[in-house]
Amino acid sequence: MKALVVSQFGPKPKMAIEERSIPQMKPGHTLVKVHAATVNPLSGQVSAGIVSTARAPVVLSNDGSGIVEQSEQFNRGTRVAIFGGGQLGITEDGLQQQWVLVENKRIILLPDDFTLDEGAALPINYVTAHQAMTRVGRVQPGQVVLISGASGALGHALIQTAVAMGARAIGIVSNAVKGGQALRSGASTVIDLSARTLKDAVLEATDGEGAQLAFDVVGGTLMGQLLSAVGTRGAVVSIGFAGGMTASIDVADVVIHEKRILGYDAWLETDADVAHALTAIQKNIGNGALRPSIDSLFHMDQYAEAYLRLGSRQAMGTILMRV
Repeated sequence: MKALVVSQFGPKPKMAIEERSIPQMKPGHTLVKVHAATVNPLSGQVSAGIVSTARAPVVLSNDGSGIVEQSEQFNRGTRVAIFGGGQLGITEDGLQQQWVLVENKRIILLPDDFTLDEGAALPINYVTAHQAMTRVGRVQPGQVVLISGASGALGHALIQTAVAMGARAIGIVSNAVKGGQALRSGASTVIDLSARTLKDAVLEATDGEGAQLAFDVVGGTLMGQLLSAVGTRGAVVSIGFAGGMTASIDVADVVIHEKRILGYDAWLETDADVAHALTAIQKNIGNGALRPSIDSLFHMDQYAEAYLRLGSRQAMGTILMRV
């Protein structure tokens, strides 16, 4: 089988397609013929050498979809998505290969009306969105939540999850084109940072009160702006740092208004946490509240173009690699 292998991490990682043997079955695992794998920020961070636990050589991508070939638990031919947790694509070979052997607990059954492409875009984005909003942010119906990077794959999942929980989602984007995508995802209001100052726009949209929560997938200088735009006893939940790993905050504002900064890391989730999240996600899939957004599709031999698209930060939805 073919596998895309990163042999050396760094700003210009060494990647190549290799021939490998199809994994052999073992108890408690399922052999899946992979249809598509994600090319997501984690893949970029691992290949760049930012993730300290990762070791080369490794096959990237911690979520994707495919068809069951052999399993003690699932019927052959079953269409599934795979949630890689904190192992696949990091400490173990991930899904940018034609066959993968995964633990049964990582398998998500797909509804009949989901395509395999949609299934590949489902796991990590929606587990992250659900857990960040429930376990960390504790979103309540009627609250106003800000979502940065609102046109991206995770931003899309966060907006849909917020709306499913009865909250009002305000999408934060960097230009007008991305604003249209955020509106299609379900945001009630979109703030275009190329045209408006974030705090002023949020105060205007909330009758001067500010938001209760902000979910930040961008990081960098935007975090401080989001913190200024939440109201008294509001919080920013930091999920990613595509825009930078250093932020500047107004300490007086934090103290006077009792604001909080909370971190979220999907790799700290327990198996029980993930199982609970997947149950809720599958319920919301069933009622039509959640549906992934696909930005682009690349074949394995187009991996360089796929990672260029990821690095451009222009993607509006999930980037997929067909393997």
